[in-house]
Parts: sequence; C-alpha cells; structure tokens
Amino acid sequence: MITIDADGASDAARQLSQIPAKIALAQRRALGTLRRRWPVIARRDIQTEYALTAARIRSGLSVRTTHESLALVGTARGVGLRNFRSKRSADDRGLDFVAIKGKRGFKRSGFHGRHRGTDIAFERTPVTGDKRVPRTPIRRLYGPSIAQMLRKGDRSQRMAEAGLAVITGEIDRQVLRARRR
Repeated sequence: MITIDADGASDAARQLSQIPAKIALAQRRALGTLRRRWPVIARRDIQTEYALTAARIRSGLSVRTTHESLALVGTARGVGLRNFRSKRSADDRGLDFVAIKGKRGFKRSGFHGRHRGTDIAFERTPVTGDKRVPRTPIRRLYGPSIAQMLRKGDRSQRMAEAGLAVITGEIDRQVLRARRR
C-alpha cells in the first residue's frame, strides 16, 4: 500500500516557492555588506604603499550605488602634502615629505603656512621676466589623489576581486542561514 502525506508535500512546495525571495534577500544583504567592507579593504591596501592616515584615506573613499552595480570611488582632488608627514628640512631650504612609504621627497621652495586655521604646505613659485614682484607668488602643494591611488598598478583589479569574494562569501552564508530556518 502506498500513502502520500499531503501535509509534507504542501510544506515542501511552500518551501520551494520561498527560495527566490530568500535568494533576492541574500543578494541585497550581500551588497550591503560589500558597501560597508569595501572602503576598509581599499584603505588597507592603499596604506601598504602610501604614508597616509586611515582617517584621511577614509574621508576620500565612498561607495556609489547604481541600479545595477556598486562602484568604489576616490576623490579626484589631490591630498595636501601636509598629510604626507611634511616637515621643514634640517637646513631650512624646503620641505621633506614621505608620499610613498620608504621614499623621501623634497620640495626646495616649500614651506608651511596657516590658512583658515589649518596647516598647509605651500611653495614659492618662481617669477620670470624683469617685472618687480613685491611678494613671490605661492601655490599649495598636493600629493596624489585617492582616485589616483585606487587606479595605480593592479589595485583596481585587486579591489574587484576582493569585492567579488565578499559578495560570494556573504551570499553563501545568507543562503545557508535561510535554509536552516
């Protein structure tokens, strides 16, 4: 004699019909996790090469959401040279700074000044011609921007791979979690 448990069959059908909604929820949660983790992964990768504080890198990174993707974006404006541990040279001829870890840079006519309550690195620009200039023109000194740091070398490829690893791991975790319920 063959018997069929109708309650079990309807329960199985109900669980199967809930799978697409659970997968969609797992995907949304995985994208939210990537949105939180991606700037941290990028900051750590940038800090292995550049001599910047975590707070300065974090302030220049953001994750933008479009209807079909997430994008890790860095600000295009250069990071002020003061953020790269610039200091007056020992012989007072300019500024020493460290933009890339292990490499010391030097700006001959650089100096620190205050502008709107903030220490900023400046440089005296040379004046050409025979015109008398009462004060030498100055300009701010910048290092590479966060966007340039993200584009340098194979960093963009590494960030894409890290993002994909976060998404796949999180989707797997969310689907297993949904299956247990």
